[in-house]
Amino acid sequence: MARERSHLLARQVLQIRNWQHIVNESMKKGALKQAVHLAFGHEAMAVAVNSMMETHDQLVLTHRNIAYNLARAGEWRPIFDEYNLSPTGLAHGRLGTMNLSNPDRGVVYTSSILGNNMPVACGLALGQHIRGTPGVVTVLTGDGAMEEGTFYESLLMAKSLRLTVMFVIENNNHSLASTILERRCVISVEHLCQGLQVPYVSLSGNDVFDYADTLKQWRSMALRDATPVCVEADLMILNRHAGPTPGWPTDPLKVDYGKGLILREDRHDPVFVLQQHLSPAEYASLEKEVLSEHWSE
Repeated sequence: MARERSHLLARQVLQIRNWQHIVNESMKKGALKQAVHLAFGHEAMAVAVNSMMETHDQLVLTHRNIAYNLARAGEWRPIFDEYNLSPTGLAHGRLGTMNLSNPDRGVVYTSSILGNNMPVACGLALGQHIRGTPGVVTVLTGDGAMEEGTFYESLLMAKSLRLTVMFVIENNNHSLASTILERRCVISVEHLCQGLQVPYVSLSGNDVFDYADTLKQWRSMALRDATPVCVEADLMILNRHAGPTPGWPTDPLKVDYGKGLILREDRHDPVFVLQQHLSPAEYASLEKEVLSEHWSE
């Protein structure tokens, strides 16, 4: 069973990387009606969240939601069609990219408004609490959105009302066109959580197996202790803010499908980290299987 789970997690990381390549190459060719906030480098966390979720759990996302929607949907075509505003899309062409949700798979709300999704997640968790539903609401945010007052207020509300909310901060040091040090002082999320007695854990290394095990444990803690928890993940975004990469002649971020699934040979690339866990034969077999799905229109 453990081996089957590991195989599934590995395959999902490669799938989400491959499907993002399909979207990126399609944008380069002008084959999509909308620009997409890609999430190359976020695959391990998306797969870990997906593997953690159980029947009554809910997921609340941000504008950069592609990796999570792909993980929850388990297929790329309905999402690709949604980006083209097609009736065959995941939301029948009504939601597009930055607000794409999938209630049938637990993605109940996605917001393009900075910081808006955290109080919504608290409201959803309060509803679960009143109904006695044994689920966790996971809400995604970033190092930019957590600068908003809604982050502190939502942590405070969740702790005060004993709501089972998992706050996941994707700290990719990338907010539109500025880094953290270019726009503000350093914020210690750990110390902020200590002040509110909210359990906090920091993740780094982009190891999908480590992330999946940790999130499963922290989900159990949230339910057992009736408390919000906070997970801060150190990530690196391997694409530009939005649109195809490269998007212009001087774009330093070269994402080329023809060069394979690995974009960086270091810990910042979840696919490279995954490769280190597998034998060359295992990785080659998985990669071949995943690459059989490609955009050819």
